[in-house]
Amino acid sequence: MSANGAGGLAGAQPFFNDTSSFATVSGGAAIAAYSFLGFDAVTTLTEETINPRRTVPRAIMLVALIGGGIFVAVSYVTQLVHPGGVFEDSASAASSIALQIGGQLFGALFLAGLVVAQFASGLAAQASASRLLYAMGRDSVLPKAVFGKLSEEFHTPVANLLITGIVGLIAIFLDVATSTSFINFGAFTAFTLVNASVVFHYVRQRRAGQQLNPVSYVVVPVIGAIICAYLLSQLDSNAITLGVSWLVLGVLVLALITRGFKASPPEMTATEKATVEAAA
Repeated sequence: MSANGAGGLAGAQPFFNDTSSFATVSGGAAIAAYSFLGFDAVTTLTEETINPRRTVPRAIMLVALIGGGIFVAVSYVTQLVHPGGVFEDSASAASSIALQIGGQLFGALFLAGLVVAQFASGLAAQASASRLLYAMGRDSVLPKAVFGKLSEEFHTPVANLLITGIVGLIAIFLDVATSTSFINFGAFTAFTLVNASVVFHYVRQRRAGQQLNPVSYVVVPVIGAIICAYLLSQLDSNAITLGVSWLVLGVLVLALITRGFKASPPEMTATEKATVEAAA
C-alpha cells in the first residue's frame, strides 16, 4: 500500500523523483492546463438557463472542483504505474499506461471511453463556441447577417455550428503538443488579462470611495496573473507564433469595427428578455 512507484497505492514518487525537475514540470503544466479548460464554457448558455445568476456560478465551481479532482487523482495513479515521463511514443502514452494497468481488456475499455469522451467534449465545445458567436453576431460584434441568425426550424445557430466545425478541422494538421499549446496561448492570455482587470477594477472602485478586500481584489489576482504569464512563456514557440498572429488579426478586426479605435467597441449583453424566453 505504501510502496513507492509501481505496486503501491500511496507514496511520494508522483511528487518527487529523479526524472522530473521544476523546469520539466512547469513546461508540462503549460500543456496539461488544457485539461482544465472549459469550466467556464457553461456561461455561454446563460440565456438558456433557468435562474442563471445562481445556477451558472455553481456549475462553474462544480466543474472546476470535480474535473480538477479527477485530473489530480488520475495523474497521481498514472505516476505510480509509470514513474517519470519517458515513453516510446508520447502520442499513445495514455493507451500504453492503460495496457500496463489492466491488459488488453482494460485497454479496449479505456479506448472506448476515450472516444466517447472526445465526442462529448467536442460537442460541448462546438455548442458553446457557436452560442458565443451568435451572441457576438446578435450584438454586432461580428457581422450580424452571418453570425446573428438562428435556424427557424431548430432555433439553433446552424451557420455558427458549421463554421466552428470547419475551423476545428484545422486540428487534423497539427500534432497534439502544438494544438494544445495554441489553445493554451489564448487561455493564458485571457486569464492573465482577466486577473489584471480585477486589479484595475479595485483601483477604480477605491477612487470612487468603495472599500474592497485587497486580498481578494489585489493579492490573489496578481498571483494568478504572474502564474498565467509564466506558463504562457513556457509554451511551444510555434504555438506562440500562431497565437500572436491570431491576436494581431483580432486587433485588426477590432480596429475595423471601431473605425481605427475612434468609436466605442460594441458590447455583448445577456438580456433578461432572452433569458426569460429561454427559461420558458
